[in-house]
Amino acid sequence: MTVSPQSDDWQDALAKAFSILLGRPLDEFDPDASYAVYYSCGDLAGELFADGFDVGPLAAGEIVHPPFATIPILGTLLEGWDMIAPHWSIDLGRSVFYAGEPGSGAELGVAELDTGLLGADLGRILTERGLTPPDLCKAYPEIEFRAHTDGTLTDAMRTATGTTRGPDHMFPFSPDWGADPEWDQRLAAVAHPGVRDHFRHLCRTMDSARSNGALYLGARDPGFEPPRSVIAAWQFGEAQSWSAVVRLP
Repeated sequence: MTVSPQSDDWQDALAKAFSILLGRPLDEFDPDASYAVYYSCGDLAGELFADGFDVGPLAAGEIVHPPFATIPILGTLLEGWDMIAPHWSIDLGRSVFYAGEPGSGAELGVAELDTGLLGADLGRILTERGLTPPDLCKAYPEIEFRAHTDGTLTDAMRTATGTTRGPDHMFPFSPDWGADPEWDQRLAAVAHPGVRDHFRHLCRTMDSARSNGALYLGARDPGFEPPRSVIAAWQFGEAQSWSAVVRLP
């Protein structure tokens, strides 16, 4: 991953933006807690298995990095569906897979899918039971992809907001309309214009976020199964995908 130089004023502005979104500075959160980032897109999940997902990296619990050489279809689909996740490293082993329709996992012969499985366990089960990734399509699968982070809230927030790569990779506020008025007013306190516009793009109105940027959900659960302790979440497009920072149990 290419990372551009990050000046002190840029990092200070980033910390300010995070404190605005979270309602308090990062150092006021429990420093001993562990945090993670997840991404889910129902349309991507169906396409992923239909196109022949390689069970090998899944069963091995691999952490795969862009451009996802061992599982290239994942990189292709992430590029097509999201603006931030294509630049993540994905922890396949700790990503969560579950059946999208109640009971459809059992009908497939993988009853464990009805309550959710870690990727490494799913890969092992598919291999042991002689099932292929396209077979999973019958269970209308959902996936909560877990980004590979260091467990801190700072790294989780930077990963979720696409700021790990530095100031040369910030989003412009384009089109220059559609910011959520409340968040637009709050983010005006961020002095760095590039950081401010990047976060305005991630805090659009519901109508604007259908085609540009994201809708910020705050700490609302975007759709975890089962629910998790959400710190911050975003919704993309027609609500077909979302990402979230969570505190782990």
